[in-house]
Amino acid sequence: MTVIWDDLTEEEQTALKRMNRGPYPSLSKALAERLVFLGLAEERPSGTGINRTGRELVIGTLLGARSD
Repeated sequence: MTVIWDDLTEEEQTALKRMNRGPYPSLSKALAERLVFLGLAEERPSGTGINRTGRELVIGTLLGARSD
C-alpha cells in the first residue's frame, strides 16, 4: 500500500514530522500503531521510530512545499 501525504490526518503528519527530527516520547500508542500499520514507522527497542519510507515521505513533502 502506498501512502501519500494527503492520505494522512493532520495528527499523523505532525507526528511524522516530529519523528523525523528525533525521538517523540509523547507519541500515543494508538498513533504509533497506526503509523506502523501504514508502513511509515517501525517498532524499535527504544520505542516507535520513523522508518525509511516515512522519512522519504516527510522529506519529499517538505522539499515539494519549498519549490512551490
